[in-house]
Amino acid sequence: MSLQSLVEQPVTGSSYYRQRIPVEGWIYADYRHDRLKRISAHAPSGEIGATTHFYPRRQIAESLHLATDIRIGFRFLAAFENPPTLPSPVGIEIRAEFTDGGFVPLAGIHVNLHANDFTGAPYGDLCNPRRTGLLHREHLYSTGHPAETASPECVDLLEDYLEPGASVVDIGCGIGAYCDPLRNRGHSWIGCETNIDCLHGLALRSRPHRAITLPRWPWSRYRLPAADCEFDAAIAIEVLEHIREPDLFLAEIARVTRRHAFFSVPNLETLPFLSDRLAAPWHMLEGDHRNFFTRFNLRPLLEKRFRHVEIIDYGRQPLASPDNLPLPYHLFAICEK
Repeated sequence: MSLQSLVEQPVTGSSYYRQRIPVEGWIYADYRHDRLKRISAHAPSGEIGATTHFYPRRQIAESLHLATDIRIGFRFLAAFENPPTLPSPVGIEIRAEFTDGGFVPLAGIHVNLHANDFTGAPYGDLCNPRRTGLLHREHLYSTGHPAETASPECVDLLEDYLEPGASVVDIGCGIGAYCDPLRNRGHSWIGCETNIDCLHGLALRSRPHRAITLPRWPWSRYRLPAADCEFDAAIAIEVLEHIREPDLFLAEIARVTRRHAFFSVPNLETLPFLSDRLAAPWHMLEGDHRNFFTRFNLRPLLEKRFRHVEIIDYGRQPLASPDNLPLPYHLFAICEK
């Protein structure tokens, strides 16, 4: 019996991310089997993965009339360090290597690599093969960039409940994603922000804003840069989850608005429904999230400062529940003084 083998993965013509190319198959090297050292995968750039461990493939062994406990199976993950600039086909050679230094090609396979390997996505550097250092909580529970654009669904909700031509103060406005959408619908807008980089971004974009100065001492009173009842409405979009003392924050928002306040927060209610899928919305991994909300704990917090509170949800989660029911990503609170 001569050397026999089959490479079951990867499959010619299939597409893969460059960080994860599964290699799997089996080999029986006949009289050289006890000298089989490793199975490796090679691309034009060099070796991209290998294994020295083999395991039984009982059904295959039976079909070859071999002992069922003989170790002929192999599996490993290959990865390219450098991303392709475009979706591109690449040739991969799978080799069997022996202790005497020789090798035998088992298969030549052409696969397609995706140009988008998600290393530019939030947390995408975690998928970078060059990221070889030990990772800690701060690498995962990090802070994302401020939103460049407003959520269309949130804009529609605000428009539904704002009075025509309302004056709106946007607390924790980031770089002003909601400025243009609300102005385009006839409202006046001014942002308030603490973050120096965001304040610089607001200035560069010529968006009206005021800097929030945080108190120097824990016993100093937190105060927004606005007069009592200065605005028709206040909005705080994905802000309340970041606030160290939410009740004091809400007291200030109630002070500066004449009638309404609107809040959007991540919807923690989705987590139990996604637990069987081992999934959590990435927004929940923000390192500076101090507060987490369901409808049932958000309402009593808001009712301390507002006479009437209603809470709805919006923004369908891309991943549905195991029962295939939609899971809204955000909660939206409508508050009236």
